[in-house]
Formats: sequence, structure tokens, C-alpha cells
Amino acid sequence: MNLPKEQIQGNPLEPPVLIETKRLIIRNISLYELDSFLQYRNEPEVARYQSWEPNLDKAYGYNFINNLVSKKIGDPGNWNQIVWKLKETGQHIGDCALFVTEDAKQAEIGYTLATKFQKQGFATEAVSAIIDFAFNKLNLHRIYASCDCKNYSSFKLLEKLGFRREGHYIENIFFKGAWGDEFFYALLKKEWNYKKHI
Repeated sequence: MNLPKEQIQGNPLEPPVLIETKRLIIRNISLYELDSFLQYRNEPEVARYQSWEPNLDKAYGYNFINNLVSKKIGDPGNWNQIVWKLKETGQHIGDCALFVTEDAKQAEIGYTLATKFQKQGFATEAVSAIIDFAFNKLNLHRIYASCDCKNYSSFKLLEKLGFRREGHYIENIFFKGAWGDEFFYALLKKEWNYKKHI
């Protein structure tokens, strides 16, 4: 699909910075990220434990991002896609999905990182900053996440950040042609803030 240049670029001003960490700029997704978003999401190893197949096209990416750009991060009942960009180069390397529940007290979190940037602490840095923002700026009470039991890197990240494993679901999801198992994790604001101060 060939999209008009102005559609791909969207607003000439990128969304404002949400969070700045030592190595990353974190903000809401925009159509500026269309190509880089598709590039890493189409990596077979990145898509392996995700809900999509690694054959996403430009039309899919455009529609996916375009449905999110007007949504404010933290608005109840909405998914947000929060991108991570390297401070040094501006390169888009990953993203975090955040869904705040209708009562604005809880959120589900998920994350995706380009293969090239894995095992360098970027996911820990980004997800940690987003969790802190969710608890202490959005004033959420609880954040939860699920992951495939075979996705060792994902559940080890959650455990490193202080999430408790609250459940182990056996063959609860039919996923890419087979029944799969999932771990379910959660973290309370008081647990997070206590962990920060010890």
C-alpha cells in the first residue's frame, strides 16, 4: 500500500515527551513510527509469543496507529501504545501497550522490543519508567500482565520489576494453531513504591 506522504507524517509536531530516562525518550505513538513499528513487529522472533503473525503490512500499521494517536495516555477504557526512542539517535526501538480500566484504578501492560536491542536493559528501563508513571502520575492501584509460559525473557522481566505470579493457566489460550499456557502477574502501587525505597 502506498500512502500519501502527508498521511504517513501526520501532524508535523511529534507528540510531547511523556517520560525521559537515562537512555530513552518515551511518548505516545505517532505515524512517524509507522515504518519502524512494522519493521520490528515483523521480526519472527519478536512476533513469536505475540498475537500477530510477522507479516503485517503498511495498511495494517497505518490503521493501527491512526486509531491510537488521538487517545490520551491514561484515559480509562482505552489502549495506548507508548514508544521508546533512543535519546542519542532518535531511533524507535520498542513500545509498551497500556490499557487503563474503566474505573481508572488498574491497568494491563504489555511490551515489545526489537531483537537488536534485547538483552541490553532497555525493556527494564522503559517498562520500569512506565510503571512508575502509571502508579505515581495516573494514580493507579494495580497493574497486571500475562505472558506465554515459554516466554522466559518476558516473565523474568516482570519478576525483576517486582510483579507477583498470581496464576498459571493451563491450555487456556488457543494460540497460533495450538493450545498454550500462560502466567498471570500483578503488582500493587504500594509494593512498587516500597521496592523503590529499599
